[in-house]
Amino acid sequence: MPSPAVLADEGVRAVAAGKYAEGINKLSEALKERPAPLWLLERSKAYLRTNELELALYDAERGLQVAFERANRDQMIEGQIRRAVTLFRLGRYADADICAFWALRLIDKSKATEDDGQQNKVDENGEYAVLPSDITPTKPSQDQGLAAAMGSTGGRSKEISLRNQAFSWRLQALTQLEKLPAGHPGRKVKILEKYPKPQAPPASKAEQKSSSIDLDDDDDDDDQKDYKAETDKPSVSNGAGAEAPELDTWEKLWERYRIIHARNNIRSSFYQTESTINADFFVKNVPADRFSLEAGDGRKIIMGPISNADPVSIQLHLWDRIKPAEIKCTVKPMKVELVLQKETRGKWPKLQRDGANIIDNISISATSQPSFPEFSASVSRTGYKDPRELGLPDFNQDQNAWYNVLVAKLEVGVEASGVSAATSLSKAPNPVTGTASPIPDQTPSTQLKDDPSRISNVVPQATRSVNNPSSVTAAGETPVYPTSSKKGPVNWDKFSAGDGDDDDEDGKDDVNKFFQRLYKDADDDTRRAMMKSYIESNGTSLSTSWAEAKDKTYKTHPPDGAEAKTWDE
Repeated sequence: MPSPAVLADEGVRAVAAGKYAEGINKLSEALKERPAPLWLLERSKAYLRTNELELALYDAERGLQVAFERANRDQMIEGQIRRAVTLFRLGRYADADICAFWALRLIDKSKATEDDGQQNKVDENGEYAVLPSDITPTKPSQDQGLAAAMGSTGGRSKEISLRNQAFSWRLQALTQLEKLPAGHPGRKVKILEKYPKPQAPPASKAEQKSSSIDLDDDDDDDDQKDYKAETDKPSVSNGAGAEAPELDTWEKLWERYRIIHARNNIRSSFYQTESTINADFFVKNVPADRFSLEAGDGRKIIMGPISNADPVSIQLHLWDRIKPAEIKCTVKPMKVELVLQKETRGKWPKLQRDGANIIDNISISATSQPSFPEFSASVSRTGYKDPRELGLPDFNQDQNAWYNVLVAKLEVGVEASGVSAATSLSKAPNPVTGTASPIPDQTPSTQLKDDPSRISNVVPQATRSVNNPSSVTAAGETPVYPTSSKKGPVNWDKFSAGDGDDDDEDGKDDVNKFFQRLYKDADDDTRRAMMKSYIESNGTSLSTSWAEAKDKTYKTHPPDGAEAKTWDE
């Protein structure tokens, strides 16, 4: 049998490759020999990806405790971040922020056992009182900023990466916390220890299901009669005449939906100016010769086909209208790029309208993933009162078909809602939660439910003609990019290589700006040469010639008066 180290290495690689079940099995075998923090944190990551949140939290806290006992600061930081991520997924946003704060304190070299009092920052109702405005990111030094901009793996880039992760999770947790109503459990501080000592691991969902089945087998005859009477009730069937699947509650429907939605996600990113939207979709091997895009009236974009994806198209339900005739679309080996021109100038609060993340298959960030309240609000717009009324195919036979039918029906509600910055909303009872959910005044939910013609599988029809629009910037307009710089925001649309140093007080950012422009405007080979030379030389050499760099190994050449050292020296 392989040694624990070999098993753990194979498990870590399996997790990195997305083979979570295999990774969990191999790491579990290795952990029987010794509780290594790295192995526990990797297994925690795998449990998180398979939606075993309680087990993920247990491994994160156990890994954190072992790292603390061994005085390994780096693994303590990673343990607190992993703990924060899991608590965020559990909806415990106050606890998630506290753990991310503790990670930042460890990064700042504070004493591991310091009493920072973060858990005591609660109001008179016992709810966490920290706001997003109370936190500010730490500005990196000039050398750190250059290393981060170039993607260097040398120097202190690992510390910068961990700091960015911890701050990002703080910001996400506090942003979600603000949205919760007063008295919500997610506002309460429940963690008691900075370095907890978890006792027995919780049961997995499979074990809980098995236990539930065993209990059902022990029920008496009266319970069996009640069960038979319940199952003998008439059920709603789908259009093909087959019986609808057993969906006892909306929560069960939500759990099934969430697993498949996460599995189908396509990683994406976007940024905007007053007049444009730039969006990237990271999908490989898109067939450029068959790729098409349809923009309709400028509020919805459908493009595809996408290789190895289900559904095979990407849908965007935009926050506001764009100019369909001026779309610029570029298909590359690793991604699809879109440049959209806004019909009306101004910043959008987000890329898509409210509720669109329920029916799309793109993942812009962790916070873009749908929540149960969002899901239930979408259901309320369709007018369905019971899961069986949806008439879904058998989940166990074809999960993707089940998911596509469900999304098609939810899409009716999202499209009819037309939620935007200028749309007025009313409140109506939510059939899932019993609470109020936003519903447009002009679109009764019963019309959506009774209009099956609006539910269809969307297939891209024709490629829109695209132009390369010129960017016109009005004089004196407000700078378009948000920034945390003390010097204020910079309008990059007005920035050119001929600009002088009038805006810089001391010229400290000149080097950063130069390399940013150089890297941004370079072709793929030049970028590859810059990254290779910069990383191999630990930031002491930079080449823009790939013909020279591809066969050359760069050595570290520190400046005069400096000495190069390795991490273990």
